[in-house]
Amino acid sequence: MKRSEIVLKEIEARRNQRKGIANFEAYLHTINDIHKKLTCIHIAGTNGKGSTLNDIRSVLQLAGYRVATFTSPYLETHYDRIRINDEFISEESFLNYYDTYHQGWYEYGLSAFEIDTVIAFLYFNEQKADICLIEAGIGGRLDCTNVITPLLSVITNIGMDHMEYLGATRCAIAWQKGGIIKENIPAVIGEKNPEAVNVLTDICQKQSSPYVFTGPIIDPLLKNQELHFTYDNERYILTQPAYYQGENCACAIEALKILKEVYHYEIPKEILQEGLKAASWKGRFETVWEKPLIIIDGAHNEDGIRALCKTLETMGSVRILFSALKDKETNAMLEILCASGNDVTVTEFDFYRCKKAVDLAGEHPVNIEPDYQKAIQAATKSIDTPLIITGSLYFISEVRAYLKQLSASNNR
Repeated sequence: MKRSEIVLKEIEARRNQRKGIANFEAYLHTINDIHKKLTCIHIAGTNGKGSTLNDIRSVLQLAGYRVATFTSPYLETHYDRIRINDEFISEESFLNYYDTYHQGWYEYGLSAFEIDTVIAFLYFNEQKADICLIEAGIGGRLDCTNVITPLLSVITNIGMDHMEYLGATRCAIAWQKGGIIKENIPAVIGEKNPEAVNVLTDICQKQSSPYVFTGPIIDPLLKNQELHFTYDNERYILTQPAYYQGENCACAIEALKILKEVYHYEIPKEILQEGLKAASWKGRFETVWEKPLIIIDGAHNEDGIRALCKTLETMGSVRILFSALKDKETNAMLEILCASGNDVTVTEFDFYRCKKAVDLAGEHPVNIEPDYQKAIQAATKSIDTPLIITGSLYFISEVRAYLKQLSASNNR
């Protein structure tokens, strides 16, 4: 086993360490509060955080800024969550930070996610990033990324996910997500549910934080693997052909508007439109195979599945392959998938939190194939019906790697 693999295994074994944000801040103080030297945007929400972040990144990078991004979970490699101008941190840099700082991490009992956050802060400082786009992990209020003081806060939406940590209602979850809203700092909010909106509005008002809610997406049209829509009287084209990407893009547009109008970032109109069109976020309605058409989408909760099915309505008949984690509302997710009228197969993958296919199926009218590779191989033998692979982001990550391997072997 390579040394890098040993180090990553050691770090990932610390997933469930939880000593709280005060302990994390105490550790950061020992390394000169490096987070306070960064210029940041903070992004929280149930779904769409990564896509919104990537839309902002694409525009700012095209405008000539050096843009750092911190996202989770990783899709291709552990290193892809920490990037500069969409380039992953190198294995060498990651190991250098480990060698220099790991004793302090263990002394303070930092979790795997906190360690990645520290490495991101160190790397972004060293790389002299102009702006850092930081995605919150679970929640926001108590998330370790909430140590930063950003230029603005973005909350994409509020959904029923991670209830064991965030609460059992949208209002409770909105209060947790809204914890990233800071005093006198602008906020962009994409949520539409009235109860959650009231919670977020109340937080903004108490914090004297100027806030804007995203407006409606007008005349959305899926055409030639693109999404066309109007927002705030301007027409946009995305090469991410899913309706929900329009909503995520609205959050990005409002955030970029604040950067331009409040903080005087230079973002010409043509750069905004070109940057949004150029943005693509792997694992979100991503075409990974042409014949047959195979699309992967990390819809890992009820709201995500509902948003996915809205786009599937435009595609005619499809096959769906689905896997999820034990702690998700899988019955509600499967009810939506089955109601779409498409052929649904449930499966499983090698992950300690994965729900077994037979348990996932329950009483739902679905096919059961525990071996997801067999299900995919069967699907590739017929080009008539598209295959949509969805569910856990961990599942999507594994499937994506497998399909790349399968494609490479087929092309030999």
